[in-house]
Parts: sequence; structure tokens; C-alpha cells
Amino acid sequence: MKTLKNIFHLEINPNRIYGLDILRALAIWFVLYAHALVYIQEIIPIKYARWGMYDGVSIFFTLSGFLIGGILLRTFQENPNPSFDVLWQFWKRRWLRTLPNYFLILTLLVIYFSLFRDFENIEVWKYYLFIQNLWQPQPWFFGESWSLSIEEWFYLFTPLALFLLIKILRLPLFWSTLLVAFGLIVFSTLQRLSAYDLAQSADSSLPLYNKLIRTQITTRLDSIMFGVLAACTKVYAPLFWERQKNVLMAIGLSLLVFYYFHRNDVEVFFVGIFGPTVIALGVAFILPYLSELKSGGSRLYKAITYISLTSYSAYLINLGIIQDIVLLNIQKLFPVMLNPQVKAGLLLVLFFGFTFLGSILLYKYFELPVMKLRDRRVKSLKN
Repeated sequence: MKTLKNIFHLEINPNRIYGLDILRALAIWFVLYAHALVYIQEIIPIKYARWGMYDGVSIFFTLSGFLIGGILLRTFQENPNPSFDVLWQFWKRRWLRTLPNYFLILTLLVIYFSLFRDFENIEVWKYYLFIQNLWQPQPWFFGESWSLSIEEWFYLFTPLALFLLIKILRLPLFWSTLLVAFGLIVFSTLQRLSAYDLAQSADSSLPLYNKLIRTQITTRLDSIMFGVLAACTKVYAPLFWERQKNVLMAIGLSLLVFYYFHRNDVEVFFVGIFGPTVIALGVAFILPYLSELKSGGSRLYKAITYISLTSYSAYLINLGIIQDIVLLNIQKLFPVMLNPQVKAGLLLVLFFGFTFLGSILLYKYFELPVMKLRDRRVKSLKN
């Protein structure tokens, strides 16, 4: 038992920001719940099962924009006349953080589906370049990868745009950040408007909305940029950030609650176009309060921190590896006469259990060693 405990044990950095861990844990919970709905709806009516749904990916987007936006602001503040090497160092750190896990899972899925599933119509090379949902709807294969493409394009475009504005046009960092952020917000909103008109003319169903609007790169970059604006506010207006955190928290929660009660009304123009804006603003407004919540205690603190630490790994494996491979094969072993509700309940427990345990193993024995190797390499270059 002790050996098993050591296998799954994770070291927790006491300097972690607990409030952001809470937000990240909530985000991955909503993602997992949405993917588990296929089992939950067999146990309780779908109209009740949907009460637990929320857009966890949008929460991830805005939180990512806040964290990476803060890194970018510090980077360019420390390098007011940046060289291209500054960009390259930023990209290397982000790519070594996100790409190894992604490429590992993607390659495993490609091998499995090539051997055991109909895989002829999937252009795998697009997944390796993060363009599978750039000019076309996200294909069925590796369905969760759509959001990772959006993140990677954000990592690529935003620092490059800031670099060009600062280096070539000589704009101050503050105005450069605002120009990039608001420019992408307007661009993505207009893209949603165009895609929404197309969806309405063809079919107002939720699946088509997901394909043309929710999972497209060009229609969702603004969700990340609201996080960047939050980081900009923290850096350039720290007194406002600190003193108004309670008021902003109340406003943010109000926006998030408003979105909750209208999250499925995508056929309504306002929700279809500005739904992502509402949730991004809501998350951005609660960040001042949560980013100051730096400590916690008890087993709940440990559980939330565990989930937060392993959220990226859980996101990568829960649908393609766990649901589409592991559980699909396990349920073939179930007795034919097994009660459908019992079967769904077993699959639900296995889904969350395998996802949680698998994400810990992937994080501890692959994701974390890669990050440590990255950090050692960066440290040795500085020395």
C-alpha cells in the first residue's frame, strides 16, 4: 500500500496560488462532466443532467491569457529593446511545457486508430501543425485538441505582434498590449458574427454551432485576450486591482451566473455571438480576488491542488484515451443483459477513476520530468 501511495504521490509547491488552483480545478471538472454526460444521461434525465454543465474550456482560455499575459509583460518590461532571442526563449519555454504531452497522446491515438479504426479520412499532419481547426471544423478525431490549437496560435501570434509593435513601430508596451488584445477581440467577434450567420442559414443546432463557432481558432482567440487584459490591469493598475477585488468578484460572479442560465441558447443572437465574451469577462473580473487567495488547508486543499496540477494531462487523455479506447473496450466485456443504468454507472465511475489516476501518472512521470529538464536547461544557459 505504501509503495502504491508513493507511485501516485505529488509534491505540492507551497507558493502555489490556491485561488487559481480552484479555478483550474473547476474548469477541468466542467470539461470532464461534459464528456461524462453520455453516461450520466442514462442514469438521470438529460434535462437534469445538463444542470451540471458549464464551459470549462472558456475558463481555461481566460486563465491562460492571464498567466501567459503576465509572463509576456514581465518579459518585455525586462527587455525594453527586445531581440528576437527574447521571443525564441519564450516560445521554447511554452512549447516545452505544452507540446511533449500533446505529441505523446496524439501519436498514441494515431497508432491505435490506424490499427483498429477507420482512419483514412483524417489528415493527421494538420494536428501536428495545429491547423486541423484553422480553416475547417474540428474533425471527430482527438476532439479535445481544438482548444490546444487555439492556445498554440495565441502563444505564437501574441508575443510576435507585441515584438513587432515595440521593436518596429516603437510603441510602448502598455499601448502595444492594448492594441493586440482589443484587435483580436474585435476580430474574433466579427468572425463569430460571420460564422453565426452561416450557421443560422444552414441549421441552428448546437452541433453546428460547435463546429463553426465554438471550436474554431479564429472565433475564440478573444477569450484568451480578456485574460491578457486582466494581466495588464494587474501590472499597470495594481491599486485598482487590489482595492476593487471584492466589487469585481461580485460583478464577475453575476456574469458567470447569467451565462449559466443562457449557456444553451446559442440560437439567440446575443448568446451566440457574445456568450464567449460574457464568460471571459466573468472570469477576468474574478481573477483579482482569486489571485490573492494564496493559501489553503485540509484535504480539500490537497484534492483541489492535485486536480489543478494534473488538469492538462487529464484534459489530454480523458476523451481520446480513456473514453474512446479504454472504456470502449472494457464495456465489451460487460454481460449483454446488464441493466443499462448499472452499466452507465460503472462506466461513469471508471471514467473519472481512470482519468484521475492516469492524469497523475502522466503528469508525474512524463509532464513533470520534461518541465524539470526544461528548467535545468534554461538555468544552465543563464549560468
